[in-house]
Order: sequence, then C-alpha cells, then structure tokens
Amino acid sequence: MKLIIGAVALALLAGNAVATPVSGTDGMGTPTIAGQTGIVNFDSTALATRSSLTSGAVTISGIGGSIRVANDYPGQYNGRGAAYLDNDQGDTNGFRFDFASIVNAFAFNFGASDNVWTLTAFDASGHVLESVRAPITNGSNAGDYIGLADAGIKYATLTTSSSDWVFVDNFVYAAPLVRASAVPEPGSIALIGLGIAGVVAMRRRKGLA
Repeated sequence: MKLIIGAVALALLAGNAVATPVSGTDGMGTPTIAGQTGIVNFDSTALATRSSLTSGAVTISGIGGSIRVANDYPGQYNGRGAAYLDNDQGDTNGFRFDFASIVNAFAFNFGASDNVWTLTAFDASGHVLESVRAPITNGSNAGDYIGLADAGIKYATLTTSSSDWVFVDNFVYAAPLVRASAVPEPGSIALIGLGIAGVVAMRRRKGLA
C-alpha cells in the first residue's frame, strides 16, 4: 500500500511540473530555443487587421479584440524585418497562441509595452503550467524577448489589465521529436511464431490425453 501511495504521489508531482521562463535581450537578432522547428516573422504575411492569424503550426488571435500585421515602424520596438504583429494599436488587451500540436518551448520578440503583461502557458487540458511577467520595454529596440519552455505546452496567453499598444515579432517554437515505433526484426517475428505454435501443440496433446 505504501508503495502504491508513493507512486501516485510521484505521478502527481510529475504532472504539476512547471514550465521554465525564457527571456533576455538578443541584440539585433531573433530569439532562439533548443530544438527549434518553426518561426513566424510576419514579413510574408498580408498587411491586414483580423481576429486571428495562422502561420506554420501556430494560430495567434486577439482576446476580445483584433490583431494587426503592420509595417508602420519596421525594425523598431524590437520588431525585426519589414513587418510585425501588434494588438491593433491597443484594440485588445490580450493575445492567444494556439499550437497545432504540443510544443516544448516558444519565444518571441516583445516591444513597446508600457504596462505589465503576463505570459501564461497551458497544457492540453487547460491547466496552467507557468505564468511569468513580460518585460516592460517602452521604446527599447535592444531585442527583448519572452517565452516559456515545458514538455507539454498546447496554448498560451499574453494579457494585461489596461490598454497598451504592443508589438510581437519573430515567434519561434519547438515541437517534440517524433520517434518511429519499434518494428520487430524478422528473427523476433519467427521466434514469436514458434512460441505460439508450441502453445497450440501443447493444448492439442492435453486434449488427446
């Protein structure tokens, strides 16, 4: 009984593991994460205001408002390249990032924030993995970025409590490696067949006895 209780406790602890914050300043480059599999830089995305945008394995949407791909301030406010994503000049106080499948980590350049924004990662069941404060960047163009790393991220939100016009660019993410399932070798298959044949033969002999 003690062993069973201990195993359950370990499983619960493993299920409540928290994500690791990813943040820093990368100069004029873009954030990088271990095992990176995708990047969305918005440079090839049509300039428009919309409720959501899907690119690669991530869908970005405004929470209760619209988002916008724009080029009014290219290369400024931690934006990199010709275009960036913003919250439509403050139309929404929140972004949501939905991944097509589980990711191990994500990060993005974040700029022009004057208020405190909170980045929260969730698993597939909607449980919070971790919540961290994004940097207040004001007019910085030093390459500030924010993100989270965890083995089971399905979606995330970036929110603030009051109106603020902010920029998002170079959204990178890392999907888990897909490992091929083990296929039995021909010799193993033959041994399995011999074993089954032996069991059948023993049952027949017992039936004749």
